[in-house]
Amino acid sequence: MYIHLDCNNFFVSCELVSRPELKGTPVVVANDNGNNGGIILALNQEAKAVGLKRGNPLFQVTRLLEQHHVTVIDVHHHMYHEVSHHIMDEVRKTEMVLNFIQYSVDEFFGEMPEDDPTQLCTYLQTLKDLILRETGIPVSCGAGLTYTLAKTATWFAKHYPGYKGICIMPADKRESALAQVPVKDVWGIGRRSIKTIERQGIKTALDYTRQPEAWINKRFGVTGLRTWKELNGTPAITVASHERQKSIMYSRTFARMTGSKTVLLRELSNYASSATRKMREQQSLCRTVTLFLATNRHREDLPQYFADDTIKLSTATDDSTQIIHAVTQLLDRLFRENYQYKQAGVILGQLQHSDAVQLDLFAPDQAQKQAKQKRLMQAIDGINQRFGRNQIHFAVQGTEADTSEQPAGFMRPHEIV
Repeated sequence: MYIHLDCNNFFVSCELVSRPELKGTPVVVANDNGNNGGIILALNQEAKAVGLKRGNPLFQVTRLLEQHHVTVIDVHHHMYHEVSHHIMDEVRKTEMVLNFIQYSVDEFFGEMPEDDPTQLCTYLQTLKDLILRETGIPVSCGAGLTYTLAKTATWFAKHYPGYKGICIMPADKRESALAQVPVKDVWGIGRRSIKTIERQGIKTALDYTRQPEAWINKRFGVTGLRTWKELNGTPAITVASHERQKSIMYSRTFARMTGSKTVLLRELSNYASSATRKMREQQSLCRTVTLFLATNRHREDLPQYFADDTIKLSTATDDSTQIIHAVTQLLDRLFRENYQYKQAGVILGQLQHSDAVQLDLFAPDQAQKQAKQKRLMQAIDGINQRFGRNQIHFAVQGTEADTSEQPAGFMRPHEIV
């Protein structure tokens, strides 16, 4: 059967690993800029219980935060990616899961050659216990005959405490389970389709499965038809190609620390270039660029500093020039003198398919400019693929021979997708 693992309140759970004294109290993670100008990105159950929601602007819920003594923690994207990578490593080491795939920073799919619900539940409990023990992150698990049914099973595991974080959906329980799932909560049914679906009187996932195949195909195309087949128990989705990775991170822990802004800019530009090339390979565009810097937390004799920040682009792009420019702006914001930096990285987020880009209404010539830049990026990628990596690159990236001020250990960055 197919399995799905979903980390519970992932950002908050990551933060609570290092701050266990906050467990049982309301906690939110936000991109707080220090002036209540950020929004809530994640929150635990205690924070939800007092009326907070993901997406709340901080300035609008200041009274709730103060009244219920809610702890607001600034977001640390690089840490969440590292924890996610750790979870994948631990699960793979068990060799219990086939075709284990990271779908997003906090979600994973795989397969288990086991149909017996009792035995499958035992295996999933073993994985849950392992992940909690090794990373401190609680997860919910689902299993079903398809990826969509497995993810739907996880929906039950999260919404009904009686499942204790694990829900198995065998074939004979499929219809009764789908009758309880609102169609808007079905993975693969987009917000644009919901109004059309609800106008037809379709309220549950089971209602959706009972529509004629031709009707589904006519109104919702290939994507809607794949979801219909999956809900009916027929595998129709390949996760690796169905939806591309939602974020790409390149980072590096340096063998020697550096306090040079020039060196950081050179290396971060290389990271941005590598991440953007990877993004183009999977035909994606990004809407956000995040940069983080960190000193060596093990050197208590030195001043400590950590910071990250994000720029949201006006239009999704795969243009290296725009992304490197964003990285330059972010480094100007975050860099502080008199610190020795041990780690740095770039994260490209909110990835979407390159065919689905929405252009800026107030930039009428944007389409032509994008087409020109696309041809340029294709030419650079083609030349580098033929003659070797970085044969053509941006000046800010430096060269392989440029070792001025470069600390030992600056090598090819570590990639997490």
